[in-house]
Amino acid sequence: MGARSENVFTHPCYEAGTPQIVPVGEVKKDVGLFQLFGKESIVGIDIGSSCIKAVEVEPSGSGWRLANAGIQVTPLDSCRDGVITNPLDVSQAIKALLRSVNIRGQGAIAAVSGSQVIVRQVQFPRMNEASLRKSIRFEASKYISASMDDSVVEFHILGNTEDGEVMNVMLVAAPRDMVESRVSVLEMAGLEPIAVDVEAFALIHSLSDYSSDDDFRKGAVALIDMGASHTDVNIVTNGDFALTRNIPIAGDSFTNAIKSLTGFAFQDAEKLKFEMTLQDSLEQLSSQEAENKCWRVVQPLLDELLREVRRSIHYYQSQFPEGTEQATVKKIVLAGGAARMPGMAAYVSNKLNVPVDIAEVFNDSLISPGRFTSDFTEEYGPVLAIATGLALKDEAGVVSELPMAA
Repeated sequence: MGARSENVFTHPCYEAGTPQIVPVGEVKKDVGLFQLFGKESIVGIDIGSSCIKAVEVEPSGSGWRLANAGIQVTPLDSCRDGVITNPLDVSQAIKALLRSVNIRGQGAIAAVSGSQVIVRQVQFPRMNEASLRKSIRFEASKYISASMDDSVVEFHILGNTEDGEVMNVMLVAAPRDMVESRVSVLEMAGLEPIAVDVEAFALIHSLSDYSSDDDFRKGAVALIDMGASHTDVNIVTNGDFALTRNIPIAGDSFTNAIKSLTGFAFQDAEKLKFEMTLQDSLEQLSSQEAENKCWRVVQPLLDELLREVRRSIHYYQSQFPEGTEQATVKKIVLAGGAARMPGMAAYVSNKLNVPVDIAEVFNDSLISPGRFTSDFTEEYGPVLAIATGLALKDEAGVVSELPMAA
């Protein structure tokens, strides 16, 4: 493993807190979703409700390599519903994290996610980008229930329909306080906020766009980010983002179930959650007659989560003619902290009857691990996937395809 301070990568905080577009516009303090232009050193900052992840990459031949990376515990009760409610403590945690792993970059990109972040493909009357920008808030109000005054709205024009009468547009909206809280925290940490992305796009950027695996470019693959507060289901078709859905069951749901069972404090229940699988993997626990008490309360939640994942996959598949390549999700890739629980991949595969891999951001990829060992990349790759995608955003350009609303 690469050099690190004692407190980095040692906490059992693996629940990846959890990012959707980056279109258009110059960097402005009062706008949250920024287009990134021309920054040499970008730090990807993934601010989750459980952990903060930071990644810095550097050019290497025809690709990139991991330069520095670290994880820091998010201050307790500092994030609520995706909004950073204690920016001072979070900014201090980011500063400490950057010092611990010797990250020196000044430009930073964070991300948003959650049920309140809307990503939809919609159709608008044909017009140029300047005209759409002037009318976007009015047009978006037809599709977004939240107040336009309280939302940050962005878009990307995908092109005209076949009849040429209307155009397809990717529409993204996020609560203004969610976006602005990240901008403020980055500034308080001494960083320059370059962009606020959506976590799903950052995840796909690191796992799909830079992968050497042809599975991402031929057919459909589901990327499931099992975070702390929620799980994101994202489907990539022939390399393009096809669907995203947010499910409010994730790592903290499992921890809280154990907390209710035992009466322990949250952090002690969190430790029990991972200790539950030290001797027996999830797959083994599910087949045992003598049930582990913690597993007994976790399994129903995990099974409910997987039922929702199945629904998302079925919805996606229903959009295509039966038997076509796009209509079959041929593989699932798990990312996020809960994905690291021993036996999770085998358990998910058995329940959904689809091959399942754990995310390998730095293997078979244009992103090399650099000085970090294979043990490091296997252990922390699933947790650093979003932060890595954010750090690489200067190569991303604009989004070319739009997710379908699930």
